[in-house]
Amino acid sequence: MGDGAGTNVAVAPSGTRGGEAGAEYGAYLSRMRGRIQEALRYPPAARRRGLKGTVLVEILIRPDGAITGVSVTSSSSHRLLDDAALEAVRSLPPQPFPAGLLPRPLSVQLPVVFDLQ
Repeated sequence: MGDGAGTNVAVAPSGTRGGEAGAEYGAYLSRMRGRIQEALRYPPAARRRGLKGTVLVEILIRPDGAITGVSVTSSSSHRLLDDAALEAVRSLPPQPFPAGLLPRPLSVQLPVVFDLQ
């Protein structure tokens, strides 16, 4: 996790907005968190400046698994970190819903944590 000595980036367990995604979507959202985690990079400039924080992003997912929108719903107070979180989510290819899970539009909120250790 992370990309550099003493730095840590993480995607915390997901939340849903207005209960839109039920428990049956937990495994799908867990895979989504893992994919974001892999794409996430701690910005070198933020690391040098000692910036850390949590970015809460809202992700809109179409029934085909494509991400149609991502926005910051709660800023880390550091644009570098907010932008890195958005970039990681936007870089993801579609993730189709697994068999047996009703494909439908989802709106989920995920906290993305940037921490220096």
